[in-house]
Amino acid sequence: MLGFKNALFVDRRVYDAKGTWKNPQQDIEDVIFYFVSTPLTISQEWKNGREQLVETTEITVFGEKPIAVRDLVVLKDGTEYEVTKIVVNYFEPNIMIKDMLKQRIESQTLTLE
Repeated sequence: MLGFKNALFVDRRVYDAKGTWKNPQQDIEDVIFYFVSTPLTISQEWKNGREQLVETTEITVFGEKPIAVRDLVVLKDGTEYEVTKIVVNYFEPNIMIKDMLKQRIESQTLTLE
């Protein structure tokens, strides 16, 4: 599903923040450009009969990276979060052939906790 055939360039006006993603396959950090889709919220969660507060935020990362659930993402302010959900956003400019081609991945929306 991941292909590097597309030549999409980062629009730094939209993806204004720069963070890092720890690639578990190569054990190095990779730079990601993102913007915050949903600001930081705090929700209640019950584990082992105890109430815990969980910070949740949602970011949109530019491009296609082989990000998986439970990977670590470090945001621009230095906070480290774990990926819990991934939604892929596709892009094809020509609507006449949109159904016939494999669409390009424009961005990925990550839910972080």
